[in-house]
Amino acid sequence: MATPPLIVVSLEAIAPNALSCYGCSWNSTTSLDQLCGEGWIWDRLVAPTDDALEVLQKWVGEGSHWARLYRKVGPLSLIADQPLDRLGDHCFDEITVVAVDPVTEDQIPCQEVFETRFGQLIATAIERLNQPNSPSVIWIHSDFLRKCWDAPIPLSQLPNELSSQSSAAEIDDSNTWDDADELDDWETEPQQTVPLQVHPPNFKIKPEDDPDELPQWIDRYAVQIALVDTMMGYLIEEIKAREGRLVFTGTSGFRLGQDREFGFEPTKLRSADIHLPLLISGDGPMRMPHLTSSDQLPNLLEAIGQNDEGVCSADQWAESRSCPDSVRIRSTRCREAVMSPEWFCVVDPDSQENLFLKPDDLNDYNNVARLRPDVVDSLIEP
Repeated sequence: MATPPLIVVSLEAIAPNALSCYGCSWNSTTSLDQLCGEGWIWDRLVAPTDDALEVLQKWVGEGSHWARLYRKVGPLSLIADQPLDRLGDHCFDEITVVAVDPVTEDQIPCQEVFETRFGQLIATAIERLNQPNSPSVIWIHSDFLRKCWDAPIPLSQLPNELSSQSSAAEIDDSNTWDDADELDDWETEPQQTVPLQVHPPNFKIKPEDDPDELPQWIDRYAVQIALVDTMMGYLIEEIKAREGRLVFTGTSGFRLGQDREFGFEPTKLRSADIHLPLLISGDGPMRMPHLTSSDQLPNLLEAIGQNDEGVCSADQWAESRSCPDSVRIRSTRCREAVMSPEWFCVVDPDSQENLFLKPDDLNDYNNVARLRPDVVDSLIEP
């Protein structure tokens, strides 16, 4: 059977707990939900390093066995919004770097989704897909969640002064505010206080901080995820028309307040830094609850290309769930770290031992290292 066309989307700084298909209750991602409902979703995909480009290199290194399979059908194309000099030797036949301006302090979010960095990437991919001699694989990689939050901002998330000006203009232009009480209620709604900046923040949450600030930054991150979901909707339609396959994943995580930190550059390693989403269209719905290393993605891509038993057979699913391997994690933010099917053990740079029950303690809230030193000793190499 002919190898179907494949589109892969990989994002740096993507938090699975901001996606409704991963149980998020405060953000709706309908396109990704559709992808999940018709395909496969991995609940516990873990990267063996918090270096995003190292993760990507593991997937697309020169001589990748999955790439040879697709090259028999057509070229492999990479579309990115950054020069990937660190990527080194790779499997792609062509690389397109979409020209983007450096982020500036006075830069404001875009007005339209296709003006954004990620929107331009998706538009470029769709254009390439519709050209003669279209690639058998289009891989889209972006770091906009780490560098440039340029998604259009809703009125409700504008800072105080801009929100007030925009709202006043809307009231003057419409005659819908006849009820004085309703207007008074509307004027007393809480206003946004976080700045209208495009560069993503990284900060440690302190006891004296405004308690409303973190939720507002989380809302701002959710706007970027809404942009991702909108663009994925376009790709879903394109790939369906060609009976191809679509893969959505990440190469690094993002903190949304876990361990009292927000952003991409935390001081210590935690689960949120290495927990990645993975959705694959078709052959579903199927949920994979067991621990899986992100190094397994090339094998999954090969299984898609072979198109014999789908992404994973029933026997493989049962076997990997009953006896999955532990994942050892490399990071400059810790001395040692291991994710096992039942535990996450990490030794901080200051030698502090941390042990979290998995998958129950999703966000590493309860350190039980003092209660289970035997588990720590069994997981950490002498």
